[in-house]
Amino acid sequence: AELEKQIIKTGVNVDVLLDYDDLELGALHVHKGDCLHYCMPGAVDLVGARLLEKFSDTEQKLEDFDKSDNHGDHQNDTSFSGTEQRVEDGNESETEDGGDDNRNGDQNDNVNIPVTMGYYNLSCPFEMYKYSCAAMQDNESDEQVTAASMQYYQQHLSEIWRAFDSVFNDQINPQQKPKRIFMTGDSLLRQVFISIACNAFSLNAVERSEVQWRKKWPCPKGIAKCAITGGVHSGFDAASVRFTNGMEIHYVPHGGFAYGNRSQGESDVLQRMKRQVDDSGEIDFGTKTAFPPSGPMDVLVYELGAHRKPRKSREMLNSFASDIAMPLMRSKSEQRPKIVYVTTPTAHFNTTDGQHMSGKMGDEQKQCVDRVTHNPRAELEKQILKAGVNVDALLDYDDLELGALHVHKGDCLHYCMPGAVDVVGARLLELF
Repeated sequence: AELEKQIIKTGVNVDVLLDYDDLELGALHVHKGDCLHYCMPGAVDLVGARLLEKFSDTEQKLEDFDKSDNHGDHQNDTSFSGTEQRVEDGNESETEDGGDDNRNGDQNDNVNIPVTMGYYNLSCPFEMYKYSCAAMQDNESDEQVTAASMQYYQQHLSEIWRAFDSVFNDQINPQQKPKRIFMTGDSLLRQVFISIACNAFSLNAVERSEVQWRKKWPCPKGIAKCAITGGVHSGFDAASVRFTNGMEIHYVPHGGFAYGNRSQGESDVLQRMKRQVDDSGEIDFGTKTAFPPSGPMDVLVYELGAHRKPRKSREMLNSFASDIAMPLMRSKSEQRPKIVYVTTPTAHFNTTDGQHMSGKMGDEQKQCVDRVTHNPRAELEKQILKAGVNVDALLDYDDLELGALHVHKGDCLHYCMPGAVDVVGARLLELF
């Protein structure tokens, strides 16, 4: 830069010379052997903004404005409210045209969705690499899966937005007490936590968060080149988030922490809650949340998940209903938590019932099919758990025909994100 400024002079041989002025910004580089390029967003954005200012002839614009006979003309209105109106008009025209540029899809009913709403390709700090199909793309087939999932998300964006607006818009019910939610289950419920946190983050509704990212996390099978094997976006066990309206969600795996870290988590959350019900008639968050809850539990969200065989699944569901949920529901305490059960999403493996088979599966069986006739895990869950009887609410994925939206690459159980999970996350949010 010193050589450049020695030779190049503003007003002499260039009109403008823009200096980074960054001698003290070494901590902002990419690192990993690269001490030249900056992380983005970061220092580059300040330079980009200053460069952008050089493109506009501000003095000429002000002179033209002073000469204008109509200072109130809408084209010269640079107020924030005017900008809002232009955004609204733009959304309406896109919807009326019905063209491909309508980001909200056919089902969004002219809802004025904030342009910041949504996340994609690890733009959200809560995203995990193994669920971001955009980040894992290796070929044209991967691109089609990503596009299908994103299209589904956009088509349902109005429903998702309405749920978040009803919860985070203080004007709806400013007197409502903030809820503290405990989510416990396997990786499938963790996806729902990620969805709620990411959509809220895109709306600037996250006040505090703590995610226990692991230093090492195995790469998903089926990826030609795995880019993230630890740290942010790799994988986490427990995570907590507090939103700007005071609501908190704490996710903890119900069967211990994964990949050799089980001893650091709770080996069996259900057994712990059963003991608490037996001893005191109440349950709490335990001691493994990412940060301490601010008060007692208001909502318990549970999902058994897909790791147990049918007999064990039935046993655990019956125990959850009879030993935990029903005693709490019979309690006359005003402090008892609302109990919500989320069904296990449909698996779309190329097998007789869509389920993953124990033992080695062939390549053809690992291919995801678009539709299956039934979801045996969800059917068992809905056979045992009844809303208003042994749970307060039961939330069903209703996803028999969504096989095209899975991660694929041998995973026909987890969905790409954003996608199908976000609709379930929005519906769960409304239950709080």
